[in-house]
Amino acid sequence: GQLELKSVILEAFSSPSEEVKSAASYALGSISVGNLPEYLPFVLQEITSQPKRQYLLLHSLKEIISSASVVGLKPYVENIWALLLKHCECAEEGTRNVVAECLGKLTLIDPETLLPRLKGYLISGSSYARSSVVTAVKFTISDHPQPIDPLLKNCIGDFLKTLEDPDLNVRRVALVTFNSAAHNKPSLIRDLLDAVLPHLYNETKVRKELIREVEMGPFKHTVDDGLDIRKAAFECMYTLLDSCLDRLDIFEFLNHVEDGLKDHYDIKMLTFLMLVRLSTLCPSAVLQRLDRLVEPLRATCTT
Repeated sequence: GQLELKSVILEAFSSPSEEVKSAASYALGSISVGNLPEYLPFVLQEITSQPKRQYLLLHSLKEIISSASVVGLKPYVENIWALLLKHCECAEEGTRNVVAECLGKLTLIDPETLLPRLKGYLISGSSYARSSVVTAVKFTISDHPQPIDPLLKNCIGDFLKTLEDPDLNVRRVALVTFNSAAHNKPSLIRDLLDAVLPHLYNETKVRKELIREVEMGPFKHTVDDGLDIRKAAFECMYTLLDSCLDRLDIFEFLNHVEDGLKDHYDIKMLTFLMLVRLSTLCPSAVLQRLDRLVEPLRATCTT
């Protein structure tokens, strides 16, 4: 019966329908939770031997880590960890994100052992590995109290030092992780703001060296490789208005809002939302800057 079940699911992994493949991946994870000794080694083996199905199988593994009992998973933690680390340098970002989520959720099972290990990979020579471990931390943060919280508070500053990483993508995922902490558990990052804010504000700047022209047939098209990281930085600023307003120098903050009003459409939209919040939260500061803020708004309305 077990063999038949495995082959039916693996067959579904080859379906032309994305929905069927996704359902098969979820089903394999859910079935495994009910019988870890039979299915978990099988899933790990398939991840290693079936590179084409790896993404779907990693989703099955994520389901297992999220749903199985801690006691049931404990004997397999080392094997799962070793497998995930082999794949955290994968060039394909979608795969890396699932690996990172698995690493983060696995860390919650034994934070005292696994969180220091994650931290150790911050000095990896691979930017993909660094981005995976920083993303993994995002999945250890939730909006309710957890045993990992005191450990996380002690070392989240080390993970956020990647805001100074030479690699653009590592800095972007560091901002996404920071945003998650600021939103879900601000106590983790409040005391780090003096160190973090200069790096956060630095990422709101347009960088000419990241803008390039691409030819598409007869047309030239401008691509800004820095847009995603600027967007991530402005999203962090927006979150901080709700969670850490008392720790912000509002006039310094407004300087960067002002720059955002002259940026790309997506960033303008974020800064409009910030201005609406700011005019409610600290109207006197906004009034003092009104002349400087109105000009870019007028330019937007008249073009």
